[in-house]
Amino acid sequence: MIIHPEIFATPDLPTVKFREPRDQIDLDIELPKILHSQGWDCGTYFHVQFVSHDKKKLLSSATFVVSEIDETLHTNEDNPYNPVTKTVFHRKAAQIGDWWNSGEVKAATVKWNPGKKVHQVIENDKVIYESPDKQQAIKVAEAA
Repeated sequence: MIIHPEIFATPDLPTVKFREPRDQIDLDIELPKILHSQGWDCGTYFHVQFVSHDKKKLLSSATFVVSEIDETLHTNEDNPYNPVTKTVFHRKAAQIGDWWNSGEVKAATVKWNPGKKVHQVIENDKVIYESPDKQQAIKVAEAA
């Protein structure tokens, strides 16, 4: 279960804090939601941080910037006598700094990649082994 991120407005940069490890959050899905809800303008810098569940230890951190805003008009013409037009915004963020990690060595994990239809062994955010056989991938992960 993903806990909703906390967003802090600070004098220098806003900060988005997640209370899960970084490998449990898909930023490609979560960041557009956050950018849409906050309404940040193009060029806004912000931090993304991952803290422990009890908020006592910073696990990793990086700096991002809102790199693009696309504004389009959407007209709903279900009722031709009363069409509804609204402005739709799509924001994109780009990472501008490397990830800082707390220095803890992560154990290798096995994840299913549906696009390649293989089990991937991931260690320190890098794929070190791929196999369609899950048991073989688990053996490699345990040995790593």
